[in-house]
Amino acid sequence: MRRHFIDIIYEDRDIIAVNKPRGVEVANAQASALVDNVRAYLIRKFPGAAGSFVKPLHRLDKETTGIVLLAKSGAGMGLVEDIKEHRVRRTYSAVVEGAVEDEDGTIKLPLEKRDFGHGKKVGVAERGGGKKTITHYHVVERYENASLLDINLETGFTHQIRVHLAAIGHPLAGDKIYNPHGTIKFPRQALHAAGVIFRHPVTGGKIQLKSPLPSDMEELVDRLRGN
Repeated sequence: MRRHFIDIIYEDRDIIAVNKPRGVEVANAQASALVDNVRAYLIRKFPGAAGSFVKPLHRLDKETTGIVLLAKSGAGMGLVEDIKEHRVRRTYSAVVEGAVEDEDGTIKLPLEKRDFGHGKKVGVAERGGGKKTITHYHVVERYENASLLDINLETGFTHQIRVHLAAIGHPLAGDKIYNPHGTIKFPRQALHAAGVIFRHPVTGGKIQLKSPLPSDMEELVDRLRGN
């Protein structure tokens, strides 16, 4: 990503949604590459706005692409509670190893944060422990050794999609942490934040945003199709 360039999907006085490319940090803090670029954009748009309020409303892994919501005002921060209570629907596109058998499925495995070795920060909790986490998936396409999935998170937990899919034997293509011996060559985890639906924290109106597959995942899908 060129410094100060951002791909804006939606913007109003309280909320801005950007299409994050791979390799850009997102943090729940005032300082990150994404925040810096959004703030630079606002300074260009509103000269003299050097102190612009910009804060990410949720996390997205550095190598994951797609929609990130940020608040531009204190009122915009009202969306935080809806995200915590899972009233914001976030959907993802993913390419996983292996042909997933069931057309639709739900993964219900408790997760916990600790050192699982080999760079793994999150894993399936031992019996009786961890946090309840739920991931729903739908098979969009199957290939000889992979599948394209639509994923809907019912809960939110660090690396939830990556760990859940690895746990059922279909890890993300290119995931160097949870799929270090994968057979599909891809330079990052093949995961894209493709959609979000939420109620605006000020107006109460329904906002539905979508982001198409990035070019690298499109090329991967074409390769898997044999094109």
